[in-house]
Amino acid sequence: MTTAVDVVGCVLCGGPLEEAERSLRGGRPGASDRVFGCSRCGSAQVMPRPSPEALARTYSEEYFQSYLAGPGVKGGDHECSPALKARLKELEALQGRGRIVDVGCAMGHFLGYAQGEGWDAIGVEPSAWAAEEGRRRYGLTIHTTTLEEAPIEPGSCDVVHANHVLEHVPDPVRFLSAARRLLKTGGRLVVEVPQELRVPLSERLFGALHPELYPDLPRDATHLEFFSAAGLRAAAVRAGLKVERVRTVRYFRNTSSRLPAGGPVKELLIRTEEWFGTAPDLVFWARK
Repeated sequence: MTTAVDVVGCVLCGGPLEEAERSLRGGRPGASDRVFGCSRCGSAQVMPRPSPEALARTYSEEYFQSYLAGPGVKGGDHECSPALKARLKELEALQGRGRIVDVGCAMGHFLGYAQGEGWDAIGVEPSAWAAEEGRRRYGLTIHTTTLEEAPIEPGSCDVVHANHVLEHVPDPVRFLSAARRLLKTGGRLVVEVPQELRVPLSERLFGALHPELYPDLPRDATHLEFFSAAGLRAAAVRAGLKVERVRTVRYFRNTSSRLPAGGPVKELLIRTEEWFGTAPDLVFWARK
């Protein structure tokens, strides 16, 4: 059952919102949070929105250490992940090396890798602890602030990159507009967010057969938005960006099986979930 509410519209597309008792991948975002779904773009968001001060207090050393001890930090715990290395290689093939800004760079693993590959790499990280770690480990330039407030010259960047950051941002359109402002004409924005609205097909099937191998995901109570592909596209258009592609991906593709045809069946399921947009992560590319 849903109840119409008189609140500000969807932060992504501006559409009407309804409070909904709906399940999200991994459960609800927090016991006291209310989730509102958009009937236009299909995304969802948490209400009420936290203050900037409350958000700033959240991302302490304890926050990062809990992830290192538990599910891990997206993009790599101790070094840049293979997926992000491949993404940088694709960007270099499309753009050539230039200036890249990594927003929410955490301890700077991706940024340090990019710098080592010859990019002019700059970080933006609101967490003072994580920003200092990145500077200490890699000698990076990391601005301890938000993207909107970062002292970076408009029109000076070839790439703005944000890996599992946008779901923590109170105003995604404002964030995307700030990214557009920093980009050169023809520059690219690459954003990855978790796909939390639908359970991937392979997890649904094999989780039913082997529930002990597919435990419930830990819920990050700091996620403020739950994105659909349509919602990401709408937010980008409102920010003045030209969308290149939005798709769901699965990076860890375990196709091993004890059954004779188990491996091919798993691969087919993975390809099917990507085709239908239910893979675990959403990756969005846009240009200025």
